[in-house]
Amino acid sequence: MSASTGLPTPDFSFDPDAPGACIAGVRPYRNSSYRLEAETIAGKFIVHNYGHGGAGITLSWGCAAKVREIVQQHIAASHDGDAAVLGAGVMGMTAATLLRELGLNVTIYTERKPAETTSSKAGGQWAVSVVEFQGKEQELSDIIKAAYARFESSIGQGFGVSKRPNYTATRSHNLDIVLRLAPNLIPEPVWLSRLPFEGHTEPGWEYQTLLIEPPIFLPRLEADLKARGVAFVQKKFASKSEILTFLSQNVIVNCTGLGAMTLWSDPKMTPIKGQLAMLPPQPNLQYLYGQNGYMFPRADHVVIGGTFEVGVNDETADKAVCQELVNHMKSLFGKAPAKPLPEIHIHHPDHAPFVNPAIPEA
Repeated sequence: MSASTGLPTPDFSFDPDAPGACIAGVRPYRNSSYRLEAETIAGKFIVHNYGHGGAGITLSWGCAAKVREIVQQHIAASHDGDAAVLGAGVMGMTAATLLRELGLNVTIYTERKPAETTSSKAGGQWAVSVVEFQGKEQELSDIIKAAYARFESSIGQGFGVSKRPNYTATRSHNLDIVLRLAPNLIPEPVWLSRLPFEGHTEPGWEYQTLLIEPPIFLPRLEADLKARGVAFVQKKFASKSEILTFLSQNVIVNCTGLGAMTLWSDPKMTPIKGQLAMLPPQPNLQYLYGQNGYMFPRADHVVIGGTFEVGVNDETADKAVCQELVNHMKSLFGKAPAKPLPEIHIHHPDHAPFVNPAIPEA
């Protein structure tokens, strides 16, 4: 259906008391930049891969490719055959996948099962969201290109990846970063004289990006890893010293996300809570919607977000907050009265410095 003919209006029926209707996760935000680098401690070669904010799934394959490069260079001299990966979120599992492709014996140590990680609570749009990258523009360009290529090649292969248009009332900062750092990777957005939805009279933009559905993608990564002989060991580490003494592997990839704040004493890590309302699935909705709240229709739910609660480190969803997320989205489609955005809403102007980090000039 073309943008000019009008796209279907969601059914905003929502029961916050229904199981799984309200969820909350905590973004592993890192001030100044994500961390992707190696160090040697007590004879262990440690590759850090964490602090990706709201862009973990988006950047995952690209960061995993960087991890693989770093480890490959190291084992060319050390001849290590075993690697430990800390964390079973998307960063840990994609890194483990590429290390296994190198021929290494890989074991994942994780406090949580993949379905319990922050990655499982992501919306799933492919966009560089809420992540700092000061001084790493070229590296991030490489990561973005590698990640997109891997995701695009997996469309139709059972990984939950599909191409989707994203309609926005204003320019989408987290997709404009892609256009700046990796020109021609995704198409330039198309300006529309009116967004193609009920209740919308203002102009907007149509971007083209990907949707990665965590409930499909994460179990597929887990199943593929197990099929290739990668063991998942449930283990909670209390400290860096325990990691170094407990693990027999000399190559360790640290994908602990927010856990790095305590495990690696990283003061740059900041928790940012995000809450989502999960409506029943609506297969007729084949678009994404963003920049004034966001809505990502998936096979399991129509996801409506979100909140941006800096410094809040708990995963308890507030039913009233989730209802307000739905009510705000309803108002945009003319189905509820318009109200001012609450301060915790991700697109409240106060959050712009975090949500929209500076895009470097060309």
